[in-house]
Amino acid sequence: MRQLLPLALSLSLIGCATSKIDIRNETEAAKYDPANSARVRLITGDNAHGAYFNGQSCEKFMNETFKGGSPEESGWKMAHNDSSGVYPFRDSDHRNSVVGMPASQTTRQINSTTKQFDEYVVEANKPFLAVFGMVGSIACSPKPVSFIPQPGQDYEMQLKIVKLSTFSAGCIVELNALSVVGTSTVETPVPKQFCAKGADGAFHTMDPGPSAP
Repeated sequence: MRQLLPLALSLSLIGCATSKIDIRNETEAAKYDPANSARVRLITGDNAHGAYFNGQSCEKFMNETFKGGSPEESGWKMAHNDSSGVYPFRDSDHRNSVVGMPASQTTRQINSTTKQFDEYVVEANKPFLAVFGMVGSIACSPKPVSFIPQPGQDYEMQLKIVKLSTFSAGCIVELNALSVVGTSTVETPVPKQFCAKGADGAFHTMDPGPSAP
């Protein structure tokens, strides 16, 4: 997974909350057409990083497009671009990039955490791949997640820590659809697939096991 998402910055970060401001990305927001696009919010920070690709299946992207090239050359886009400096004093540590998606439980509480979020307009009805990883006291890199965004739908993705046993923890990628009902935002888990290597050494789209969240 290191080749998918190079996490070169392995620091012991300060575990404190940071206040953020929402910066509207007008260029990104102008791309949105509910007839043929969707919006995806990627939540990172707190030692969690992420990247995404939209428009090709797991098989096409990982076995052909990505093969032999660097993540950037192949088209992976970072979920959040850090500005120069040291956490938590960088400008990027105090801003969220928004395009008009509804608030969620996580975003309402974002200032009480070390996280931030970025919203993107993506092509609907085409595969969306996302990869997340975490460094620090808990290090994990779940398999890339794949799903098909639907036109006019909003989605939110983030890395969640889960308890595996009394003395160990791991992480999963949480994917929810966001729908506004009255003055509230309803968060509905979305079925997801994984992009992982099979016995033949090639990447394939795989369904989660019966016990997977």
